[in-house]
Amino acid sequence: MIRTRGLAMASALALLAGLTTATSAQAATPTPDQQWSAVQSLVGAVKGRWTNQAYAGSVTDTMPDTALLGNGDVGVVSGGGEGFKTFRIAKGDFWTASANRSLVALGSVSINPVGSAGSPNLALGSTATASSSHSSFPPSRAVNGAWGAGYEGWVSNIGKPQTITLDLGSAKTFTRYLLRHDAAARPAETANTTKDWTLQTSTDNATWTTRDTVTNNTAATTDRTIGSVTARYVRLAISEPTQGTTSDSLTNPRARIGQFELYNGTGGGGGGTSFLEEQNILKGDVDTTMSLGGAPVTMRTWVGATDNLVVTRIQAAAATTVRVSNTTQIQNGRSGFTSTSGTSGGTIWAARQTSSGLWTSRAALATRVIGGTQSVANNQITVSIPAGGVVDVVTGVAGGGTSTSDPAPAARSLADAQSAASLDTQYNAHLEWWKQYWLKSYVDLDDDVLERYYYAAQYFIGSSSRAGKTAPGLFGIWATTDYPLWGGDMHLNYNWIANFYGVYSSNRPELALPVFDLVSAYLPEARRRATQDLRRVNTGYVNGRFPSGGVPSGVLFPVGIAPNGSTADDNYHQQVGNSLFTATQYVAYWQYTRDQTWLSQRGYPFMKEVVTFFQHWLQLENNRFNLYSGPHEGTWARNSSADLGMLRTLLATTIDASTRLNVDSGLRATWQDMLNRLAPIPRTTYNGVQVFALGDPGTLSDGRAIRPGDNTVNLEFVHPGEALGINGPAADRQVAIQTLDAMNSWGQDNSFPKVFTQAARVGYPAQSLIDRLKTQITNRSAANLRVTDPHHGLEKSGAVEAINSMLLQSDLGILRVFPVWPSGKNGSFVKLRAKDGFVVSSARSGGQAAYVDVTSTVGAQLRLQNPWPGRGVTVVRVGGGSVTPSLSNDVITFSTVAGATYSITPN
Repeated sequence: MIRTRGLAMASALALLAGLTTATSAQAATPTPDQQWSAVQSLVGAVKGRWTNQAYAGSVTDTMPDTALLGNGDVGVVSGGGEGFKTFRIAKGDFWTASANRSLVALGSVSINPVGSAGSPNLALGSTATASSSHSSFPPSRAVNGAWGAGYEGWVSNIGKPQTITLDLGSAKTFTRYLLRHDAAARPAETANTTKDWTLQTSTDNATWTTRDTVTNNTAATTDRTIGSVTARYVRLAISEPTQGTTSDSLTNPRARIGQFELYNGTGGGGGGTSFLEEQNILKGDVDTTMSLGGAPVTMRTWVGATDNLVVTRIQAAAATTVRVSNTTQIQNGRSGFTSTSGTSGGTIWAARQTSSGLWTSRAALATRVIGGTQSVANNQITVSIPAGGVVDVVTGVAGGGTSTSDPAPAARSLADAQSAASLDTQYNAHLEWWKQYWLKSYVDLDDDVLERYYYAAQYFIGSSSRAGKTAPGLFGIWATTDYPLWGGDMHLNYNWIANFYGVYSSNRPELALPVFDLVSAYLPEARRRATQDLRRVNTGYVNGRFPSGGVPSGVLFPVGIAPNGSTADDNYHQQVGNSLFTATQYVAYWQYTRDQTWLSQRGYPFMKEVVTFFQHWLQLENNRFNLYSGPHEGTWARNSSADLGMLRTLLATTIDASTRLNVDSGLRATWQDMLNRLAPIPRTTYNGVQVFALGDPGTLSDGRAIRPGDNTVNLEFVHPGEALGINGPAADRQVAIQTLDAMNSWGQDNSFPKVFTQAARVGYPAQSLIDRLKTQITNRSAANLRVTDPHHGLEKSGAVEAINSMLLQSDLGILRVFPVWPSGKNGSFVKLRAKDGFVVSSARSGGQAAYVDVTSTVGAQLRLQNPWPGRGVTVVRVGGGSVTPSLSNDVITFSTVAGATYSITPN
């Protein structure tokens, strides 16, 4: 990656040179124009890049690995195969309420070649016969040119060997043959890719000559040059029709050839232009250069900022006319689902409906093409694009949720309303949305690896979560199958919550608003569970304490919830902490925004209900409130460290909120007593060193007070619990650092959104922390730059919080800049958000901060750890006005005014 580094920092230092008096009205933060230049340099350099059409990881039960688009409601996944393009489209609120409740796939839009440039396909329309054929898939399907996404050509009966023979009608000369195997059109069907075969030719259909032999093939498309051959008959003799990697392909082998093509020379078959696809996260686009039928084209694909439009602009090369067909298809997978499709004028459409349950959801796609010469037949749009010409493939997406009305008319209306001019307006609005998104905050880390992860992670959460839309689950809004792992649900014992760990400090708290909407819908069921379903947490314990089987009030959540107040994973795993994990996001939103209206209407009522449950649940023993629960799923212990930490912060926040709102004054003494007498975070000794434990040693059901190598549950009291931070007691932070070393969980699958933030929050050695984080990013990044493991998805964006915490932390009311940053490393950040509603910018060079600029959004008192220890400071209110700070114990303190910006520099 090549770019100009340090734009934000350079701008700041240049401005700082002119800052000489306490009455100066100039901030050191880069100007808006400088900020946008820096963002274009930083974010524009981060791109996913593909040079082949394998589209590995496009269809998956987790989070896809190909290029992704989204507007918080519609998710688009890049896919296709050799010589054709497919975009799989999902809708974030298209959930089934039937058994195995989950987010489900919707459908796809494909762009396929019609004919070819250069050499024609000599096999097209030939007479094809085969050793055997499935009744629905005769050999003629392999030579009809109708191939595209999802297409199945010739399929034999069960058994091997098999042959398919072409009669070309007369002797023809060819130098290449091309086979499109089953996985070329259906990428998930890799087991059905042809493995071993020979190509034979004949002039009389009696005497055969072997021209090519292939063994151990795994490619979805085979393109082989064999030298010049003249023959009327061509035969493919298949000895191993499958890969034999699944039980079905072993026991029920069938030959499957999607297309069998012959060419004389180059061109045709998708050849002729090098393939390149890039995920441009700065603009939220997917840019593709490829061949369609041998003709070079470029494509730009994007999703509307507010309207649910998916648009692909196709431009033909200057010298070639291109003919393409466009199809819109619905996903097939779950039994009981129904689909419809049709044509309305020049628009093709398809709709899908889930099976009945708590609700029925319906969603639809409608596609039309703007530009070119078009014809519509058989639910397919064929268009000729003149040399150098442009067409737009426009798809409207509608439906989802719980509505049972037909969404197809709305999808058609949205697509039909578009014109070339309206699409230009839509695209400009799309670009503006992403520009403003990136300008909310940015960082210059002087490190390409960290920045690639950081900005890609910000892109994924910004694409999948938007205010007013259904919150993204475990894998975002990109459903490419009907059976995502765990239903793609909202796992409350960290996984779903981790999606949002970094949004508050990144100055994008609005991305968390869908969380609160979804949780609010579940509250009636959570209340019922607290009073009626508590025995299922731990029957023996609950029967002993709560003979009625529940507590009088409060909320109890299972592991997995889903939209519309529904349950996805109806287990507790002996844990009562699901409500506490959820509450951490309410606490964070309030602490970072200080939005008192939101606190009154949404935040405090929920926090109070969670506290109320624990008011009943805590057990008073020996003048101490103990908390019994499961630290890990399926375990049981006294004083789970994660639960204790999260409850401690929740109690303090709820008491403070009650005071600010002047409500429930009669409950504060009870809550304060709970807080005062709450058990301490448990500790144990491991290899002679004191570490934090999962629960009180000797009480854990599996006997393990610490699990080295497992995920760092025993430090979740640090984050998201917020019970120990950078300004906490040095001795406690040292025990946390010792725990991190003892756990050594830097590469554990569940730990990525946890361990690095926990380390930053307690002051782990900075360079070592960065090195460990970079190792994981380097070793585990997919082509689209997401951090992978076999089971997880969007939660990996949560480690954005670790990077932000290295640059800025606010703990115990004191703000620190570059608190965990290597002493000799440069870096800068613009408009990160700290607690108490402060938006902060700073730059570091030569081992020290150049400036600190703070915008106060609510007028709280600012307490800043002096970035220049032992030196005095000058504080300037931008726009005029003197500020006289106090400086005690190297903490700078002064009052702020809501909306004002203050620039702090050393004397």
